Amino acid sequence: MRVPPFVTAVLGTALAVSLTACGSNSDYLPTRAEAEDLGEESQQVAEELAAELGIPDVSGESDDLYVFLPKSLDNPYWDDARAGMEDAAERLGVRAEFVGPQTTDVGQQVQMFEAALARQPKGIAISPNDPASVLGTIATARDMGIEVIAWDSPVPDSEARGYIGTDNTNAGRTFGEQLLEQIGGEGEIAVIVGSLGAVNSQQRLTGLREVVEADPDVEIVAIEESGDAIAEATSKTEAILAAHPDVAAIVGVNGGDAPGAATALQQTGRCGDVLVAGFDAIPQARDLMRNDCIQLLVSQRPYGMTAAALQLLVAMAQDADVDETELDTGVVAITKETLPDFERTIS
Repeated sequence: MRVPPFVTAVLGTALAVSLTACGSNSDYLPTRAEAEDLGEESQQVAEELAAELGIPDVSGESDDLYVFLPKSLDNPYWDDARAGMEDAAERLGVRAEFVGPQTTDVGQQVQMFEAALARQPKGIAISPNDPASVLGTIATARDMGIEVIAWDSPVPDSEARGYIGTDNTNAGRTFGEQLLEQIGGEGEIAVIVGSLGAVNSQQRLTGLREVVEADPDVEIVAIEESGDAIAEATSKTEAILAAHPDVAAIVGVNGGDAPGAATALQQTGRCGDVLVAGFDAIPQARDLMRNDCIQLLVSQRPYGMTAAALQLLVAMAQDADVDETELDTGVVAITKETLPDFERTIS
């Protein structure tokens, strides 16, 4: 899997910064002009990411349709992903739609996938809730001549032509190493995961466990499932704190998990008493970091990832020379100190 050099450099720089705790969200809302500048900067970074990944620079036809199927729509992580797709569609001159169940629902996602086939799109990118559930539909799409790639979460042993997203096992290891450093190499850890059935979640847990299990002084005492819902993550955190009052850290594996955990601590005035770390720098997570309730975030690149995925699909549909189709878009570790820099170049 190809890793863009600049992502490795950014990650190394971010990880060298020691963690601190995390100001009010109203103080950080950009003006309209600033938002437009940030959008232009995000597009530039997304184009640079596609170039680093070796995706051909292409353009499509205005009638060409591409469909993205996320796990759900109720997680703010997907808002950045949708924006990346929409901006890339405008730049590439194609039509693209972002269609998914409102909440995590395996059956509904499959139905939407099947409905998308009837529209004969040029290409489809899917982030599967359950990889096994979409194997047959992917095969049908390929038989119809529709390009299909996995995006955000892989579909092993399928006829998908590639995967573009995070190397989740390696990201889990990086996450675990930083987490152990911050708790001093000892203590109890509780984990909240959006879906234990999703491959990306399983891979992150694998990487995290590799690091934790190598340290005899650290123990994972609970793993709870949130269904990718912040409210459910909050509820599960309350139960964890009651059962394990001495827990040193609560780890969120998916986008809404760390904000849910931090909200539970915030409601009881315990922000900072328990370290909270999580994947994905969604707006709620960044606000809670500014308010000292989250100490570490490992961010994927949902905007750039989706923009690059659309460019890859367009290239495949045009039979462009694509050298590599297993593409790692990298992660960036974020602390309160590095958060302003991250938000200036969010992609």
